Amino acid sequence: MSENKVRINKKRHVFKAITWNALAMTTTYLVLTILPPYFGLSGISKEGAGFLTIVDRLVKLVFYYGHERAWFASSFGLVKSNKKED
Repeated sequence: MSENKVRINKKRHVFKAITWNALAMTTTYLVLTILPPYFGLSGISKEGAGFLTIVDRLVKLVFYYGHERAWFASSFGLVKSNKKED
């Protein structure tokens, strides 16, 4: 039985970690600066911070899933073997 194994370059992991961190930081910034007025909050109170923490986690969960799917579809950093096995 022949298996087509794909090696993943370490640069892919590093680049993925950097892009995820950038996306996560941007999400946090947007959630803390844009969403409060939409929910009748002014500034960040204790109640607001708790609410925003929950919203932040839910939004990041959705973005993380999309990020993972995008990386799964990407061929960046993938090294395919050219060996043919009989």
